Amino acid sequence: MENRPAGSNAELTQDILDNLNVEQARETNKENLDKLGGIEGLSKMLGVDIHTGVKHEQVDGLREKWGQNVFPESPMKGFFELLLDALSDSTLIILIAAATVSLIIGVVEDPSGTGWIEGVAIFIAVFLVANISAGNDYSKELQFRALEHTSADDERVSVYRSGAVDRINPKDCVVGDIIVIQAGDSIAADSIVLDGSVCYASEAALTGEPEDMKKTKDTDPFLLSSCLITQADETRAMVIGIGTHSQWGKIKANLVMES
Repeated sequence: MENRPAGSNAELTQDILDNLNVEQARETNKENLDKLGGIEGLSKMLGVDIHTGVKHEQVDGLREKWGQNVFPESPMKGFFELLLDALSDSTLIILIAAATVSLIIGVVEDPSGTGWIEGVAIFIAVFLVANISAGNDYSKELQFRALEHTSADDERVSVYRSGAVDRINPKDCVVGDIIVIQAGDSIAADSIVLDGSVCYASEAALTGEPEDMKKTKDTDPFLLSSCLITQADETRAMVIGIGTHSQWGKIKANLVMES
């Protein structure tokens, strides 16, 4: 990325934001932030006042430009896929084999009589068991997905907007939002610490780092979405990565593609 002077009026692009948020590249990310003039330069490029936060009238425009803070969902297995899974159970496979043998023997020994009944009865029983099992699993998946959505809808994060603190759902965060976090909070989006506060974040789920990471404005100011703040006074941070442009979003998108 080319050097940009502090306070540059150059247009901010998604590529520039992505260069501030490269996985496992804290030092390079900090260098790229400094090239933009630090958090002050970045806030000017976003058109956001770091003291009052995003204005209410800016929210729709920022969301239209940078997207929503939503993550791809893992595809849900369909009923027929679950039915095939059920039929692959070793017990049912043995019963299907037994039914096949029974049907062949019955037809050979009594071709014009009822020799086929026992084999067909076993097939019907296997079919009923597989369908009941698949139906139960499908119902559980629907219930679990509904529970996830309900839980997500109940989540809240504090943000500065137009000089006041609002409590919003994390999916409503936009790039440039000033989030307010404390110990015990889950980070709603990839962000950069704004003030002189010191906080500690557990990044084990994303980076595998076993120790809590110390976050300060001047050393490592980068907070990662979905990570937990373990120690902190009230800390303000500016959102720079949401949805699939956040580090957690990129990981989840790859997992969905592979599934």
